[in-house]
Amino acid sequence: MRLLKLSFLAVATVLAAGCSSTTTSSTDQLAAAVPDADGLSLEATGAASEDTTVSSDSSLPSDAGSPSGLEFLPVIRQGIHDLNAGVQQFFAPIAQLIATQGTDIVIGTSKSYGPLVQGSVTYLLTVKRFATSRYAWELQGKPSSAAASVAFTTLAVGTLFHADNDEIHRGRGQIGFDLDAFASVNPSFTGVGKLYVAYSNYDTSVPNGLAGDAKTLVYVLDNFSIDPSAHKIISAAFVGHKTLAGVRAARVLYYGEIPQLGGNTDLNELLLGRVRFNPGIGGRADALVAGGNIAPGSLIYGAECWDVSENLAWRKVWDCTTNPLVCTVASEQGNVMACAVGLQDDTYEAPTDAGSTTLEPGAPDPTVVPITAIPSFDDPS
Repeated sequence: MRLLKLSFLAVATVLAAGCSSTTTSSTDQLAAAVPDADGLSLEATGAASEDTTVSSDSSLPSDAGSPSGLEFLPVIRQGIHDLNAGVQQFFAPIAQLIATQGTDIVIGTSKSYGPLVQGSVTYLLTVKRFATSRYAWELQGKPSSAAASVAFTTLAVGTLFHADNDEIHRGRGQIGFDLDAFASVNPSFTGVGKLYVAYSNYDTSVPNGLAGDAKTLVYVLDNFSIDPSAHKIISAAFVGHKTLAGVRAARVLYYGEIPQLGGNTDLNELLLGRVRFNPGIGGRADALVAGGNIAPGSLIYGAECWDVSENLAWRKVWDCTTNPLVCTVASEQGNVMACAVGLQDDTYEAPTDAGSTTLEPGAPDPTVVPITAIPSFDDPS
């Protein structure tokens, strides 16, 4: 089972219709200011398998590493794909609401868009411009069958900075999604918990910070599950970035069956993964795996790197016991010196703290600070 068992091809199609990365006129400031899922999506390498418009099965295929020979990167990609798909589900109503109704908002005023009926939910989006280039938005919903007198429930709130010369849907901000609230207005929604994201599409090392598709992201999952009957409720952090040059890094958690490990397919492993990638050169994935088919009191560390064609260049696996941590090399293929410069460390470099929100080295905006509460629409900071 995956951390998120989702297939949102239709949702992604709706969202993509409202997405673009070109500049916009000042008469369309709402559509320009509100972020989109592309600017908020984590990436390992930018491959199609991370694209949330690609549907995914409920488990990783047993040959997930073929034909490249990679074992850890596909699992990390699955965790990234699942998070991105979840964000698209929550973001789809916003994209549809702003797709054709963007307009300028005078400082100190707010404007509402909708109501819009989508499935069994009626959505309403309210956007406020509380200072020059600073906005707050609130997504609300209620059952579509509810009477007009029934109050809307707050589903998500975001605050952001978006300058007039920024690209469409790009900026810097924070968003809080309330899955419990989504479930309260949509009986078919099974998610629980909260999902928070702090993001920036700026690069602080360049003039004005303008950075196109560069992004720095910190996701915090708080007692989160898309379906507690099938997926463990977790609290964790997903962190990542993409630079102007396309260099990427990410840390994620994956909880599910990992076929490459063999054993009982009904058992789920917990993987903490880290990936770093330089386009035109290659990349490296590191993983810590425990639980499931891994014996109690034991864990596995793994590291692998790949070339420009994403073929395996080196892999090393350590079997470890805990308390105290003692590791021995279980297997090794290739030579670590075949990895890209900067990725040639012959030791394990997987994350060990699922809740760490520390940015990866080289993040284009190192000022991004994680959030652990839904922002205030009425009193944005």
